[in-house]
Amino acid sequence: MPATDSSHEQTHHRDVTVEAIGDSLNAEVKYGPLRWRLSGEEATAPDPVSSFLGALCGCLLMSLRVAARVRKIEMGRSMVHASANEKGHVKEIKVELQVESSASDDQLHRLVEVAERGCHIRNLIRADVMFSLKLIRTNALAAASEKKNG
Repeated sequence: MPATDSSHEQTHHRDVTVEAIGDSLNAEVKYGPLRWRLSGEEATAPDPVSSFLGALCGCLLMSLRVAARVRKIEMGRSMVHASANEKGHVKEIKVELQVESSASDDQLHRLVEVAERGCHIRNLIRADVMFSLKLIRTNALAAASEKKNG
């Protein structure tokens, strides 16, 4: 049975095309109407590994916030920073997650575990790549909550 237009869109939602012209190390990524560049030779666009790290950070952050919403845990500002070895194949990825929340330490650590498991990009990282995730709590939200309740 042929697929209808709507089912085709649903099954191919993550279709991405990348095009390069000539011998340059620049490429244009196309995702539906969106366009962005990658470059292996210019500082005007991220290289593919930096783009991957950005996707990892974004995915971890969104996964964390979804987990917090489901559990009705208040979240303030959060930020993720990732770094990898500078040259060659990625051998190590270090991630630092800064979270502002009034959640208990146990709740926050559990949220991070759930977010890491739920992050599709994190799950793409091979087992032979050393991965570390450090959680840093920022207490601005907890302090504001105590002031309001106190």
